[in-house]
Amino acid sequence: MTAPDNVHQPRDEMIDPRRNPMADDPRVVAELMRLSEPGDRLLSAAIRYAGAEAVRSLVESRTGAAAQILHEAATEFGIVTGTDAIGRALGRWQSRLPEADGDRDLRIMGKLGARLLLPEAAGWPDGLTELGLDEPIGLWVRGPADPAAVLSGSVALVGSRAADAYGLHVAKTLAWDLVSHGRTVVSGGAYGIDAAAHAAAFAAAEHAAVGTVAFMAGGVDRYYPRSNAELMAQIAERYVVISEAAPGCTAMRHRFLMRNRLIAAVSAGTVVVQAGWRSGAINTANRAAELMRPVGAVPGPVTTPDSAGCHRLIREGAATCVTSSDDVLELVGSYAAGPASPGPEQGRLRITDDMSDDQLRVYGALPPRRGAEVAAIALRAGLDTAATMAALAGLELAGAASRQSHGWIKLAE
Repeated sequence: MTAPDNVHQPRDEMIDPRRNPMADDPRVVAELMRLSEPGDRLLSAAIRYAGAEAVRSLVESRTGAAAQILHEAATEFGIVTGTDAIGRALGRWQSRLPEADGDRDLRIMGKLGARLLLPEAAGWPDGLTELGLDEPIGLWVRGPADPAAVLSGSVALVGSRAADAYGLHVAKTLAWDLVSHGRTVVSGGAYGIDAAAHAAAFAAAEHAAVGTVAFMAGGVDRYYPRSNAELMAQIAERYVVISEAAPGCTAMRHRFLMRNRLIAAVSAGTVVVQAGWRSGAINTANRAAELMRPVGAVPGPVTTPDSAGCHRLIREGAATCVTSSDDVLELVGSYAAGPASPGPEQGRLRITDDMSDDQLRVYGALPPRRGAEVAAIALRAGLDTAATMAALAGLELAGAASRQSHGWIKLAE
């Protein structure tokens, strides 16, 4: 029996070993970035196995060949998955096909001074290759700087959004001193420690080779949070603001967690300036440790919960105690500690603490007042309908979501 064209071609004609990602069409990669969520390892494996254009065509074809290639790619790269999981992945990507328009995204971003950077292209940060299948399939880069150059030897300063005066002072001092010593400061553009570090680094910078770089959880065309938009715009004028989220995407909880791995990977070391017992900054520190990057933590008053996360990292041996820029500069040349191990429960639990990955995605996609239907929530969360309904059921039982007459809503955190 003769197979349809472009479906069951001979293996040596259809499969590109993916030794040269630069051969991919940026337009096609832009569309795949819109179809998927950051950190989609199955999609990354498929692209490495068959090439971006083949994967894009297979997703749109809605044939059995797509599932076959995904299964082969998963096997090739050691991803344990089953037929149902592959079917759900295809369903997620196919649900976003109407939104996929690479030419439009490239055109809009170009008008904003942004470009799509692909792996192995000039300017691709070297540290990202150590992520393996977690390496992004592309990055939206807004600003004139060469990411690889400005990020070389950089230090990540991360911490709580609700930082107190002590934490903000330390973040500003460290950032200023590090830039003065020729180290770019990397952070996530959020409130608190992130914004303080970015602002001080930008103020201390005397030229375009060393300064500050922000990694966004949403698209680089809409800075988040809005109150930091002016600061992000300043960074984009001289350096770069980076994201793997498609244009127009909002910052959501799971995208923050995925963003953290990029901050950890591109930096020579990560320093947690101030963080509570449970904090996204701790996640960044753990990702850095997994990559064998040195991790530092700034101690604070033992009487305040705002530094409990830093003390936890130090006590568990996951981070080195740092109190000055000299300590940090010494740290980035040292051997990284192992990843932090979970400690005993401490402090007040947040509503999101025990949520699964799917529940976190759905919770982040839920509106707080005007209800949304399951299909709309699934599309925004990047999940199929069945996974979304299962997550909603769990959230409802946990008191985190409620079904109203006008749709599902998020209950207060």
